[in-house]
Amino acid sequence: MRVSGKLERSRELKSFLQNLDSPKLQAAGARGLNEHTEEQRRQSTTRIAAYTGVPIARVRGKTRIKKARAGADMAATVITADVAIPLSEYGSPVWVRDMKPGWRGGRVSSMAGAEATGWNVRRIFAGTWVAKGQVYRREDPNDPRSRPVRLYGAVLANELAKPTRPNVPAAEKFARLDLEKRVTRHVIRALGT
Repeated sequence: MRVSGKLERSRELKSFLQNLDSPKLQAAGARGLNEHTEEQRRQSTTRIAAYTGVPIARVRGKTRIKKARAGADMAATVITADVAIPLSEYGSPVWVRDMKPGWRGGRVSSMAGAEATGWNVRRIFAGTWVAKGQVYRREDPNDPRSRPVRLYGAVLANELAKPTRPNVPAAEKFARLDLEKRVTRHVIRALGT
């Protein structure tokens, strides 16, 4: 028995093989990666705003993308650059100090600490007070003469990068589901198959 083969449509096969090693394919991979990164940015800003209580407009304004460029080492990055947000900025702090204690000299009925909203939870921060609209605590809580330190709420860069924050596992889960599909779709389009 003898087997013989005849190649038909050889131009298509040649063009397919040439496209496998072309800059056009790398550009398609970069487009898919950038598209995925844009979606990661959109979802991360929504998650961070929901978790921290910081308005989504601020989170979006401080979050940007460094796009991937076609090449051997493609990397796209979501970057958040912002200062630490004082607890007073979005926390609406309240602290009441009773300067005239109970009738005929009872105890001072000041609050145990400033009440403020941090990470969407309204609570009392023990040992703190409000002065000039800012929330402060002592550097050393056991030393009443230690320096007062301002309290801060969310740090957006930490919310985006620290593995202990809920955004990081959610972003990794989305990358496992989405990244390969997006890049593959763009590569297949570039190959023309």
